[in-house]
This record gives sequence, structure tokens and C-alpha cells, in this order.
Amino acid sequence: MSRRIKVLLIILGVVVVGAAIFYYFYFYKKGGASSIHLPKIGKSTETKKVECKLDGTQTTVDLANRHPLGIMIENHIDARPQTGLIDASIIYEAIAEGGITRLLAIYACHEPEKVGPVRSARTYYINWASEFNAFYVHVGGSADGLQKIKTDGILDLDQFKYGSQAFWREPQAGKATEHTMYTSTKKLWDIARKNKWDMTGNYENFSFKDDATTSSRPTSQTVTINFSSANYTVKWIYDSAANIYKRSQSKTPEIKTKNILIQWVNSSLITNSGGKQVQSMETIGSGKAKIIMDGKVTEGTWKKESRTSRTWFYDSTGVKIKLNRGQTWIEIVHNDTSVAVE
Repeated sequence: MSRRIKVLLIILGVVVVGAAIFYYFYFYKKGGASSIHLPKIGKSTETKKVECKLDGTQTTVDLANRHPLGIMIENHIDARPQTGLIDASIIYEAIAEGGITRLLAIYACHEPEKVGPVRSARTYYINWASEFNAFYVHVGGSADGLQKIKTDGILDLDQFKYGSQAFWREPQAGKATEHTMYTSTKKLWDIARKNKWDMTGNYENFSFKDDATTSSRPTSQTVTINFSSANYTVKWIYDSAANIYKRSQSKTPEIKTKNILIQWVNSSLITNSGGKQVQSMETIGSGKAKIIMDGKVTEGTWKKESRTSRTWFYDSTGVKIKLNRGQTWIEIVHNDTSVAVE
């Protein structure tokens, strides 16, 4: 190799090395590397979305199987409009006493800042909360209800115990004190974490399907449930375009749901251990059901084998129902309660 070529190669090498040194100090030491948007291998620029175990909607990985909360919420007419119902994945509605319905709202994948008004525990709601091993949230309860919480080993978040750690009152003129208690889902999960309870959900989930096609949906449908008096009659009005049901009840906040499961059960008044007459419902067993979604009604049955097992719903041929993704209301009524679907 000639001397001239050797010199050229040396010069070329010096230029390459110099360019590398310049690139390093200019882009990395001065922070300029971000301007060229080099891809980061093995890291996604988007948050991964997965299916929420509780309602089938899309959520983040850390929320998809969070341990559920079961919160007792009032439906007395003086307690309306309630707060936080729209964020619940599943809501149970049943008569608590005197024809007045009460709600058990199940939360996991959504975290409303305020929920309420919160009210007291009842035995059959505890059986529904047990389907999810839910952290059970309430303000005191009936004598039998409080005893059942102890006997069944419920993960209990009673306002009487935790007070201002997660609960507060919002007094309003003309409203009785019992209708003013609220809570925060974030604060409730914080207490559960401090108690070192398992923060991962452990329950069987519903199966989900896609919504019916627009062309296969009827133009209208109305579901009327006569729980007791006019103040506690519920109407669900179908919106075909959105494939949702809108709740119509005096002073009720805007509520839109995807699925309505109506469950008929044996129910009666009994005298509890405290000597008071209270409502009793047979939640374990089987019975008649209606499954309402996509603007259509399916006649079927329900079955619950034990306190901790899920209540499953089946069509008339015995096939387990798949639900639309989104909120579900489970309406539990007496065997003689009338329900009209038009």
C-alpha cells in the first residue's frame, strides 16, 4: 500500500472518530437525543388496555382484576340523587324494609371520588357481596346482619370502625342525618391495603359478548318493575341507537346500563335476633329470571349454589347467558312482583 493511501485512511479514521465523539457529546450530554425520537426497544409508548374482569370494559392492567368493593347505597326518595352509581360495574337492587329499596354497588375497575349516601348492612346483601369476596362497605346494620359479617368472615369496612378515614357527612337543609353519609373508593382501597388484605380479585366472572348489530335492535322497549309504591317503581327506557337502558325514577341521577337481570326470589318478613321485623330473601337456590339487553327479553332462570358462589343466569334451554360489556343491574323482586316489558 502506498504512503499516500495510508495517509488518506488515517485521515478518514480520524474523521469518523471525531464525528462519533461530536454525536455523543452534542446529543446525549446536551439532551439533544430526544429531538431525533429514537425508538426505545421493548417499551410501548401506549398504556396497554385489557378487559375488566367485572364488567368486560377496557381498562388498564392494574385495574382489570382489582379486589372489588361492595358499597351499600340508599335509594330512599330523600337520599336521591345518589352519587357514584354510574361508575359501578354491577348494582343489586332489592327491598330492604317497608317497600324501600336499597342498592349494593360493586366497584373494581372505576374509582369515583365520592359514593353515597351509604347506608346499613342487611343479611342478603352480604350473600351477594360474598360472590366477589368484596370489601363490604356500610354504616352499621341490622343485628342479624352484623352477626353474619362476623360469622362469615367478611372483609368488613364499617363506618362505625373506620370513621373519618374514609367517611364523611354532607348535611343538607331539610334532609335527615341518615341520608348524608358519603365515602371515597380510593380511601376504602387504601384502608384495605393498610390492613394487608389481598388486593387482587378472586371470583368467577360473567362471560361477555359484542352488542347486537344496529339493524337487529328494536326501535324501543320499556321495562317497568313495581317494587312497591310509586316512589320505588323503576322504569328502564331503551335507547336503540346507543344500545343502552336509561333509568327513570323520581330524583334519580342519570344512569345508563347495558344489561338488566331480573331475579324472582322467595321473600318474607321475619323477626330478627334483636326482636325487630326485617326483610328476608332466599338468595341461594334457583328461580325464574328475565334477561334484558339489546332491546330484547329472554325468559330464563337463575341459580346460586352457595353463599360464596356466583348467581348465574340461563336461557330457557339451560345455556348460561353472555352479557354486553358495561354496567349490569340485577333487580331482585318477590315472587309475586309484576314486571312489564313493552
